[in-house]
Amino acid sequence: MIRIWSLFVILTVVVISPVVTTNFYAYAVQAIWRDYENMKQLVKDIRNGNKDDDNLDWDKFRDSSVYKNENEDIRDCIDLANKVGGKLGDYEIVRCFDNANYYKQKYTVEKGNKNEIDASKQQEVNQSQSQYQQEVNQSQSEKEASKKQEVNQSQSENERNVSQTQNLSDVNSTERCDSSFPDICISITSAKLSCFDIPYKNFKVLLPDRHEFDSDGDGIGCEG
Repeated sequence: MIRIWSLFVILTVVVISPVVTTNFYAYAVQAIWRDYENMKQLVKDIRNGNKDDDNLDWDKFRDSSVYKNENEDIRDCIDLANKVGGKLGDYEIVRCFDNANYYKQKYTVEKGNKNEIDASKQQEVNQSQSQYQQEVNQSQSEKEASKKQEVNQSQSENERNVSQTQNLSDVNSTERCDSSFPDICISITSAKLSCFDIPYKNFKVLLPDRHEFDSDGDGIGCEG
């Protein structure tokens, strides 16, 4: 009976001991601040490696004297570190203790850099859109100018054709040849001429001979 009881005690110790040890260790790790009344000594021991916890229990730490006894700026810095990082590490406590604006400046700079990158990208998009619009406008202007030039050329050509037609009509109407001289062209509108006024010789003359090129009436004008 005694042996059975001893064996039971040994088994109980073997099973419970790791659990107790683990819980104690976890409590010790999560409560690295429990022996301190101010943050200065805690920060010193963290730097020296005497205290180490990269995942502090935020709710418990926030209720501790170490946290509550610090000034508001440091508490705000620690709050921001926990909120942004998703967990609180001992190194974040050290950084906030050294510079209460550390995380505020860090995330402001990162946000500013992101905004600058976004602004730069937006500027590139705007420049690209502006360049594309300029190309479209230039293309449209060139097309309109080309079309207008074609219209102007067509109008000019039509005007020239009309002018040529009118000139030809005027020539035909004002420079018609006198039928009395079928071999040469003497305008019916010309003033009275003599053989000395024209370059023709020995050409056929029909009546009426108003210029009297055929003085002897043999039907040949300006003989010689």
